[in-house]
Amino acid sequence: MANKRMFSLSVVDTDKFLEMPVSARLLYYELGMRADDDGFIDNWKKILLFTGLKEDDLKILVTKQFIIPFETGVIVIKHWRMNNYLQNDRTKPTIHQDELQQLSLNNGNVYTLDTNRIHSIDKSSIDENRLDEVSIDNISSSEALPIPSKKALEKQYIQEFNKLWEYYPNKKGKEQAKSKYILARNDGVTYEVIANGLKNYINYIKAEKIESKYIKHGSTWFNQKCWNDDYKITSNNSSKKSDEQIEFLKGVHNGTIKVG
Repeated sequence: MANKRMFSLSVVDTDKFLEMPVSARLLYYELGMRADDDGFIDNWKKILLFTGLKEDDLKILVTKQFIIPFETGVIVIKHWRMNNYLQNDRTKPTIHQDELQQLSLNNGNVYTLDTNRIHSIDKSSIDENRLDEVSIDNISSSEALPIPSKKALEKQYIQEFNKLWEYYPNKKGKEQAKSKYILARNDGVTYEVIANGLKNYINYIKAEKIESKYIKHGSTWFNQKCWNDDYKITSNNSSKKSDEQIEFLKGVHNGTIKVG
């Protein structure tokens, strides 16, 4: 296998590539450096582990169609031939010949896969950043799922959204909220971040005794990415202040506190 790898600006300088999170872009470079001479990688779990990058970064690369997954757990870099050209006498053929036979090169020298043969990657066993149980006991981390095809990935995001929607306190604008959730997940926002934001919002509503008419519509909360908001609970301070005011008034009334 060659020790040098290249990356084409026609791939990594596009808006589609640059709009991805930095972590997903970094993973693309890491995978590119460690792929075999035909662009295949069979140790992506190990790469995630020693780089500290996340399975979600790999899912983004699948969604954005920069890598292609196979049922066997192997992945291939879709634009490998655009990035790298090796002379035949310097190339060591991939050991993943079965997967290679499922691919063809289009006119742009890009790998394409027969859509009837797209499969999911095996489970990676990385299951971290689980939500702690505070007041919404049943909102927990999404299960560690396989890295799926684009269609299967969208199905996963819909399942995640439906799980969160069960707990959202003002269920108006579901379809808009769902589309914004899927967009956020495709852009690299994790399920845990959004679920934690929802937990914080619900706890805030309860603690501050927010009237239902002031609770944001679901479509608004997801559209405005309100999982990023800082929900400061002030009710305890307000109650303390009210108690102090009551004691002050009692003191004035009883003559134990002089005013003026």
